[in-house]
Amino acid sequence: TDLAQSLTHHHPTSRQIATVVTTYPCRLKTMTPHAKGSALIVVLGLVAIIAGWASSAAYEDMLSLRRAENALDSNKAALSCLSALALAKQALKQDAKDSQTDDLDEMWAQPAPPFPVDDGLVSASIEDANRYINLNDLVNPQGQADPYTVTIIKHIFRQQQLNPNLVDALVDWVDVDAQPYGSGGAEDSNYFDKPYRVKNAPFDRWNELAMVMGFDTKIMQAIQPLLKVWPATANPSKININTVEAGVLQAMFPLMNKADITTFFSNRPYADLTVLQSATWAQGAEAQLMLRRLSVVSDTFIVRTHAIFGHADRQEEYGLARQAQTLTWLWRERILWQANNSDTSKAG
Repeated sequence: TDLAQSLTHHHPTSRQIATVVTTYPCRLKTMTPHAKGSALIVVLGLVAIIAGWASSAAYEDMLSLRRAENALDSNKAALSCLSALALAKQALKQDAKDSQTDDLDEMWAQPAPPFPVDDGLVSASIEDANRYINLNDLVNPQGQADPYTVTIIKHIFRQQQLNPNLVDALVDWVDVDAQPYGSGGAEDSNYFDKPYRVKNAPFDRWNELAMVMGFDTKIMQAIQPLLKVWPATANPSKININTVEAGVLQAMFPLMNKADITTFFSNRPYADLTVLQSATWAQGAEAQLMLRRLSVVSDTFIVRTHAIFGHADRQEEYGLARQAQTLTWLWRERILWQANNSDTSKAG
């Protein structure tokens, strides 16, 4: 019938289905056996169509529900990361109020286990950036190479058994001139086969190093434990002797031996820099200049947050500058993937 043909090409409505169900039994009484068989086939076909439509509708409803759940979990994770950041900021403000120095024994530096929030897990950690060398300190505020920072970073490359001339390419990436720096410099002419040219401006993100000539993932992983990227200030970033890594200290003071390093770390935390003035490894004009770049206070912090809700797994990194009890937001970056899972992942 016309109704049956219509139902085979279109999604049936409840009224159409009711019409078929109520009409066909009456018609079957006046049909011949051959017609009854044809009608039965039509009815079975309609049942198959209705079943397929119902199955498809149920599947679409399930997908919509799952999308809504995932969106809700994602929002929960994002808000939880911001909440963890707020707690970290409060801890840093309180620390500035209670202490005049910063060291690894203070509350903000202690690792915190993941804590449950509703049906999810949230964790946060705080690390001062003043234990690292800032790559943006390779140049001064005028955009010219800072020879002392260049020397420190070249020492770090030698520690990692890397070619120190790679640092020259870093300088050319951030300085303002068009002249190659040192023997390993790389200006625009060295990027002829790239779809970009030298930036001639400070680094914005760590991953930007992959664009610099000669750098790859292996090199970046080797130097990352000692070098970081954050916005530079008018003066080179201070290195906090209470949190500094041994590799950074040895790069600044090449005369330090293993015994000196052991003694240095055993005497931490330091209240001031006075005790270092008479150290044998701190003698000499260059070493005295390096001492001026040391401090017992940290003014830049890295806050990492991690939240898991259902299928939503969100990790974020924030940079904060602290002046007295005032915190300034420097950067925010979402960590899409990392090789080493955090404690939150393990707990989940």
